[in-house]
Amino acid sequence: MDYTLCKTFLSVFALRLVFPVFGDLNGHEGLRAVPIMSSESMPKPIMGVGVAHDGTVYVTETIRQQREEISLIQSPFLHRHCMALDSTEAKRKWILDNYTPNIIGRQGVQDYNKDGKIDVEDLSVRSEKIYTLQDSDGDGVYDQATLFAEGFNDMLTGCAHSVAPIGGHVYATIIPDLWKLTDSDGDGVADRRESLAHGFAPHIGYGNHDLHSILQAYDGKLYWSMGDRGANVLSKEGKRVSNPHSGCILRCNPDGSEFEVFAHGLRNCQYFDFDNYGNLFAVDHDADFQGERERLVSLPEGSDSGWRMYYQYRNTTLVRAFREDLYNPWLAEKMWVPFHAGQPSHILPAIENSWNAPASFSFQPGTALGGAFKDHFLLGCKGNIRAFKMVADGAGFKREGDHVPIQGLGWQVLTSTFGPDGRLFFTLWKPRGNRSQLWALQGKKETTEMVEVKGFLAKGFSSYKVDQLLSFLGHADRRIRLESQFELANRKEEKALRSKAIDAKSDLLPRLHALWGLGQLKARDRDLLKLLCQDKDAEIRAQTVRWAGDLGFDPDNLVPGLLRDPSARVRSMAGIACGKLKSKGALEPLSNLIVGAGNKDTVLRHAGVCGLAGAVTPIELKGLSKHTSEALRIAAVVALRRQGAFEELTAFLEDPSPQVMSDTARAIYDESSAETFTDHPNLLSALANCLHPSRPAPVNFRAIAANRRLGTIEAARRLIAFLATPKLDPTLRVEALYSLESWPDASTLDPMDGRHFPVPQGDPDVLGEVVGPEVWSLANDSDDKVSRRVIALLRKIEPGPEQLDRVVGYVSDEKQRSSVRIEWLRWLRKWKIDIFSSVGVQALASKSVELRVAASQELIGAKRGRAEVAKYVMGVLKKSSDSSELQQAIKMVHRLPTRNAIVTRLADELFAGSIAPPVQLEVLEVAKALSKEDKALEAKLDEYQAKTAQKGVMATYSMSLVGGNVEKGRRLFQGHAQAACAKCHALKQTDKQVGPSLEGIATRHSREYLLRSIVDPQADLVSGYAIITLQLKDGQTIAGNLISRDAQAITVKLPDGSIQAIARSDVKSESKPIGTMPDVRSFLGPRQVRDLVAYLATMK
Repeated sequence: MDYTLCKTFLSVFALRLVFPVFGDLNGHEGLRAVPIMSSESMPKPIMGVGVAHDGTVYVTETIRQQREEISLIQSPFLHRHCMALDSTEAKRKWILDNYTPNIIGRQGVQDYNKDGKIDVEDLSVRSEKIYTLQDSDGDGVYDQATLFAEGFNDMLTGCAHSVAPIGGHVYATIIPDLWKLTDSDGDGVADRRESLAHGFAPHIGYGNHDLHSILQAYDGKLYWSMGDRGANVLSKEGKRVSNPHSGCILRCNPDGSEFEVFAHGLRNCQYFDFDNYGNLFAVDHDADFQGERERLVSLPEGSDSGWRMYYQYRNTTLVRAFREDLYNPWLAEKMWVPFHAGQPSHILPAIENSWNAPASFSFQPGTALGGAFKDHFLLGCKGNIRAFKMVADGAGFKREGDHVPIQGLGWQVLTSTFGPDGRLFFTLWKPRGNRSQLWALQGKKETTEMVEVKGFLAKGFSSYKVDQLLSFLGHADRRIRLESQFELANRKEEKALRSKAIDAKSDLLPRLHALWGLGQLKARDRDLLKLLCQDKDAEIRAQTVRWAGDLGFDPDNLVPGLLRDPSARVRSMAGIACGKLKSKGALEPLSNLIVGAGNKDTVLRHAGVCGLAGAVTPIELKGLSKHTSEALRIAAVVALRRQGAFEELTAFLEDPSPQVMSDTARAIYDESSAETFTDHPNLLSALANCLHPSRPAPVNFRAIAANRRLGTIEAARRLIAFLATPKLDPTLRVEALYSLESWPDASTLDPMDGRHFPVPQGDPDVLGEVVGPEVWSLANDSDDKVSRRVIALLRKIEPGPEQLDRVVGYVSDEKQRSSVRIEWLRWLRKWKIDIFSSVGVQALASKSVELRVAASQELIGAKRGRAEVAKYVMGVLKKSSDSSELQQAIKMVHRLPTRNAIVTRLADELFAGSIAPPVQLEVLEVAKALSKEDKALEAKLDEYQAKTAQKGVMATYSMSLVGGNVEKGRRLFQGHAQAACAKCHALKQTDKQVGPSLEGIATRHSREYLLRSIVDPQADLVSGYAIITLQLKDGQTIAGNLISRDAQAITVKLPDGSIQAIARSDVKSESKPIGTMPDVRSFLGPRQVRDLVAYLATMK
C-alpha cells in the first residue's frame, strides 16, 4: 500500500498510527530510536535526509506537495489529458493553456505572488528547499537549520524528496530534475547547480509518485528511482531515453553521462538498495486494489516488473470511467503475485507479496548499529522498521528472516540513510503534536569499529597509499570498501586493481571491489577476462561476465561459453551480458539455457530473453516458432517484443500453447502504437483473426480490441459470430458488446488497458448491416450485464416497426426482469418519443417499483408526461411503503408546481420526528435546497441541526443508518480513492490487510455498530486492531495491537506477529488505545456513509 505521500488524501489516515511517542524508544538487540531534531523553528515538513562523510546532515523541505504540482488525486477530471502527455515540454504547454479556476480550487493554490489574482504565475513562486542542520548546544538535537539551496520553483517543480551528499557534491531529486549542487567556496551554501537529467514526470498522475532514493553503487554510478509518472529525458550525449508509463530505476555517472533506464515496470518504488554483491532489491507499492498487496522485488538489469501507470485508473472511483467493468490486465492476468502458470512472461515476477506501507530502504553496511543486523535490509513501514536478509535461491533470491528492530514510532518511516557514525538517520512523515521529524536508530554504545569507520570517512581516502587502499577493499564495512575502490579508480590504479582481482588467495569481497574498480576505469583487459572467466569462485565468474557486458568487451567471445556454467548465478549474468555484447553464436547456448530452465526459473528466463533480444536477429527468433520447447518459444516471443519486431511475432499467433499465444497477443497489442499498425498493415488483422471462444482470455480481450480498431464490416461480423457462441464467458461477451456499441464513436483511450491510444470511428453503417436476430435474442440473456449491453448496442441502430412493437411488449410484460424493461424503455426514448411517452406513463402504474421510478425519471428528463409524473409523485408520498421509491419521489418534489408547500410539510414532519428513517436524508436535502429562498425554513433547519449536533456524532449521522444503496456502497468500498476501504479491510478472513476482515460482520453486529464504526471509529475498537504504546519501568517502549488487558497483564500483538503479555507491575505508563481507521467524515458525506452501511449490512 502506498504510504502517505501518494495518499495524502487517500488511506494514509488509516495507516498513520496516531498514538503518543515517549521520547527515546528501546528496540531489539540493544537498539534505540532517538528523536534528534527540534520541532521549533525548523524546516517542516521534511522528506529526505542525507549525511555526508564529515557528519553534515542535509534535509529536504517540501512546500509544493499537491499544491503547485497538479495531481489527479485532487483533479481527477484531468485523467484523459494526463494520459496524452508524454514529455515535460508537452506538460508545460498544456498547463499554460489549460490552468483553470477549477484546477486552482481543487489544488488549493493561493495568490503566492500577491498580484491580486490566482493564475499560472503563482506556480513559479514558492520553492522547495534543502537545509543543513546544526546542533548549536551540543545536546544531540539539531536545533538550527541553514538554507543550503533553494530556487526550485519552476512551474513543473514537484517535491524535494531525496538528498544525498556524494563525492563532494550534493545530489537532489526534485521533479522534473536530478540536481547536482556544489558548495565551491565552503560557506555552507550551494553556489553551483546543474541539472544532470531533466524530463521526469511527464504525466500528472498520482502526486508524489516522484523521484527518490539517490545512492552511489558498486560501479560508481548514481542510481535513483522514478515513480510511474514516467521519464522522457534527453541525455547529455543527445540520446532520447523514454520510459513514459511506468516507474523505473535509473542510473548515470556522477557527471550525468551514460544516463539510462536500469529496470522498469514499477509503480512507486520509493527506496531501494544493493547488497554486498551488487544485487538490487526493493519493495514496490501496490495500487490499492481489493486483495492486491505490495511486492518484494529483485531488479536485475533490464527487468520489467509489469506495472503500467494507466492500469491505476481501470478500477477506481478516483477517475469516473464510463463503465465499471473495465478490463485491467494487472489484476486479471495476476501480474502482481509471484510466479504462477499463465502469468505474462515478459515480467520478472515478485519474489513475494510484502508488508503494507513500505518506504525507506537501507542496507546495513557492516559495522553500523554496533554490528546489529549486519547484511540486513532495513525497511521503514508504518510506525516501525523491519529487517531481513536476501539470500540466494538458484539464480534468484528469497527473503530470510523478518525482524522488527524498532517499533512504536507512531508515523510513517519515510526516508533513511546510514551516517558515518553508524546510526541510521530516518524521517517520519508529518508527525503530529510537534514530534521530531528526524530520528536516529543507534546501538547502546559506539563500538571500536564504528569509531574507526567514522574516522576513515571523515578523513577521506586521498592521503592513503595504494597498498593501504587495497587492504581497505576487504574492510568489514561496505562504505570503506567502496570509498577505497573509488579512490583507486580515481587514481587510475589499474595495475593494482588487476593484481587484487586475480588474487585467488584473497577473500571474495576485495576481489569483487577490485573488479568493479576496473569497470569504473573501463579497463578492457583481454587476458584478465580469460583468466577470470575460469576462476574457481562462481561469484567472480558471474561478476566478470557482468563487467564484460558493461564494457561491451569480449574480443574472444568467451561469455557465451559461460551460459553452460554449473552455477545458475553465472548463467543468469552471462545471459544478460550476451545481450549487451550482441555476442556472436549465442543462439544455441542461449536456447539451451532457456530450455533447461523450462519456464520455471523466471530469473534465468529473464537472462535468456535479454540475451536473445540483444544477440539474435528477429529472423532467427522467428525461426524458433516451430521449436519443440514451449519455454524457448515463449522466450523468443518476449525477445521479439523487446526488439519491437512486430512482423516476426505473427509467426507465433497460432501457437498450440495457450501461454505462447497469450504472450504473443500481449506483445503485439500492448506494445503497439498507431505507427505500428501503419508500418505493419496486416498486423492488426492478424490479431483480430485470433478471436475465438477456445482461445485464452488474454488473447480474446486483445483480439476484441483489435477488431474494434479495424472498424470494418468484416471485423464487426467476427464480433457478432463470437457473441453468438453458446456458453461464452459473460465477461468476454460484455467486452465484445461494448466494442460494437462504441463502433460509431472515436475515443482517445485504449479499450483494453486505458493508455492514450486513440481508436478511430468505425464504419457508421456497419452496425445496421451486421446486427441481427442472434444479437436481439441476447437481450433476454440470464446475465443482466449482457442484457443491458445488448440493449445499449441496439440503441445505436434505427429500428423498424416490427422491432418497435416488440419492444413495447417487452416494457409492458410484467414477467420480464425490471432491469431489462428499464433499458428497453430508454431504448424507446431514443427512437420514438411519442411511443415512449405513452409507454412511460403506463409504466408509472407498473407492479415493478424499479420500473415506476425509472419511468418517472425518464419522463421528467424527456420533458414528457409532467402532469402524470406529478400525480405519481404525490401518490407515492401518500401511499408508497417502498423506501427506495419514496426516496426518488422526494428528490423529484422540486419539479412540482406545489414544491414549496410539500417541502415545508415534509420538513416539519422531519423536525417532529415523524418521517420514516430511510427517507429522512432525502427530506433534509430538499429542505436545505429550499431554505436558500425561505428564511423561515432556514431558521428552523439551523435549529434542528444544532440540536442534533449536541446529541453527538451518532445523532448527526442517524439518517445514514438505513435507506442506503447497496451497489453504490459496494463501489465506494472497492474504489473510493480517499476512503480506500478495500485497501485496509479484507472481505475474507484469509486475506491479509491492515484492518480487520469484514467477513460475516453483519451477522456479528448491528447496523448501529456498523455506522458507529464508520463515523466514530474510536468508539468500538476491535481486538488486535487498536494500537497501544506501553512505557515500561525498565525504560523499554513496546507498541503493538492491543489484544486484551485486565488487572494482571496487557497483551499485545507485536509488528513481527508475535504475542506478548506484559505484567501490569512492569508498566510505567500506557497510551489510550487508538484505532487505525480514518475519520471518513472529512471526505464522505451522509449519503455515501448511508450507502456504505447498506453494503456492509450485506456481509453475512
